Amino acid sequence: MIRAQIVGATGYGGLGIVELLRRHPEVEIASLLARTDVGKPLSDFFPHLRGFCDMLVEDATPERIGADCDVVVFATPDRVGMQSAAQVLDRGAAVVDYSGDFRFESIERYERYASRHPSVGGKPHLAPHLLNQTVYGVPELFRQRIERARLVGNPGCFAMAMILSLAPAVRAGLVEARSLVVDGKTGISGAGKKPSATLHFPDRDGNVTPYRAASHQHAIETTLALGDVRGDAIGLTFVPHLVPLTRGILTTAYATLRRDVTPEQVYEIYRESYAGEPFVRVLPPGVMPGLKSVIGSNLCDISYAVDRENGRLVVVGAIDNLLKGQAGNALQNLNIMFGFPETMGLERTPVYP
Repeated sequence: MIRAQIVGATGYGGLGIVELLRRHPEVEIASLLARTDVGKPLSDFFPHLRGFCDMLVEDATPERIGADCDVVVFATPDRVGMQSAAQVLDRGAAVVDYSGDFRFESIERYERYASRHPSVGGKPHLAPHLLNQTVYGVPELFRQRIERARLVGNPGCFAMAMILSLAPAVRAGLVEARSLVVDGKTGISGAGKKPSATLHFPDRDGNVTPYRAASHQHAIETTLALGDVRGDAIGLTFVPHLVPLTRGILTTAYATLRRDVTPEQVYEIYRESYAGEPFVRVLPPGVMPGLKSVIGSNLCDISYAVDRENGRLVVVGAIDNLLKGQAGNALQNLNIMFGFPETMGLERTPVYP
């Protein structure tokens, strides 16, 4: 039995991995840590867990992080995991980090990301010597490397949707590498649990607002990952929008085609790319994904349209930002790292309606 420690247990990301691990037959929760909201049962903060997870939330002190466990899941914002990852690894435990701290395998790549992230503000990495050990945690692209990893950087939620949507077309040389434009929609939970004026109900209800237009940090990791797939530089313009939903991400990508193709040919490219992938569903031609079809699951639904008149490919991807975009994908990575069946603990159908 693997023992998992959750750091950042009282946030939405921590809650997500707790809910999943409760059902996992090979992983038990060893401890729950946080910087705030400590000294009480987790069910005091999330009442639906009463009787299911009443474990006490402990203070995330340096001495406690990485102790008495086999893996630490950092369900924390940027610049938290990098402060403790080296200590955790030295103690013999593995690390899965939700933030951007370990999504990049060189300091140059990290600095590109950090320059875009408003909460990082270009600050230097605190553990640059670990970057050559980390693996970017997209199982559908980097599974074999994740199998050998002890340190995995879980992708950003928007990045996951964009990468899975575009990777087959980019890999096949179907689209111009620097022609990518993506419109994204996200639910409010993507901003985390901490309240703010812009997340206040009267501001969000019935409202749609773009933010960080052409400057969102998830565009950096998307272009780098797709560039690794293609072996060439990728150009991407990304505009995310906050919509009045609790959870879910829908991305619509537009790219210039390099050759004339039919919808059936695109379907075959995508079907072959994701054959055998347990959590990616390529929808038949003419069937578009919606959030109700993926919420509550680790699934990513993908469909497309071919605008032959204008020479463009349109690809639509849908995920639950808190599962395939966060905790679900983190557990998928953890399963791979420890040699468990990849779907273990993740066999959840979407919640409908």
